[in-house]
Order: sequence, then C-alpha cells, then structure tokens
Amino acid sequence: MEDTTQAARRLAREIVMRKTVEQRILMCAEMYEEAKEFAKIGMPDGLSREERETIIFERIQGAKPEQLV
Repeated sequence: MEDTTQAARRLAREIVMRKTVEQRILMCAEMYEEAKEFAKIGMPDGLSREERETIIFERIQGAKPEQLV
C-alpha cells in the first residue's frame, strides 16, 4: 500500500524504531494475533481445527499454505 507520504512513513518508522527490540517483537506478535481474530470473522460454524487454521492462514497470507511452499 503506497498511499502514505514519505514524511508520514519516515515518522512512523522513527516512532517504531525508538522502541526496544523486545517492544517491537511484542508489537508484531500482538498485531498478528489481532489479524487472526479479524480473519475469524464470518467463518462458518462446525469447521475442524485444521479447516479453521487453513482459512485463517489463507485470509492473512492471501494463499493456502501449499500454494506458498
């Protein structure tokens, strides 16, 4: 997505890079968990664990796991 100005991107990067490595890792982990929750929205009931995980993966990554291997 390239709808952000260079100045805004630079500022966002500076803000993130001021955080410690641990804070940045935690931030990424939290964002991934939030993405998984968004991916679950509208998921049909009665799916197996494997089916749920495959749908979540596909919604986040844009492809099925076997397509990316």
